[in-house]
Amino acid sequence: MNEPRHNWTKTEILEIYNRPLMELLYDAATIHREHHDPNTVQVSTLLSIKTGGCPEDCGYCPQAARYHTDIEGNDLMTVPHVKAQALRAKASGSSRVCMG
Repeated sequence: MNEPRHNWTKTEILEIYNRPLMELLYDAATIHREHHDPNTVQVSTLLSIKTGGCPEDCGYCPQAARYHTDIEGNDLMTVPHVKAQALRAKASGSSRVCMG
C-alpha cells in the first residue's frame, strides 16, 4: 500500500479540485477496490451520548449551547447505559459504535 502524500503543490490540488465529479468518484472507487472488498460494508451505529448544550460555539452545529434549535437536550448518558447500547449494537451486527 502506498503511503499518503503530504507534499501536494497548489497546482496539483487545483487539478484535482477542478476535475469532473464522476471522474473523481470513479478514481475513488478504483482505489477503494484495490485495498478493500467491494462487496463488504462496515455497519456502524451512531450514539448520541449527550444531546445539546455543548460549550463549543460552532455556529453550524445544532449541539452548540448558543445555537437555537427545537431539539430537546439530554444529560450525558451513564457508562452502564452506553455499554448496554454498544452491546445491543454489536448484537444487531454493528462492528463499530461512534459516540458523540
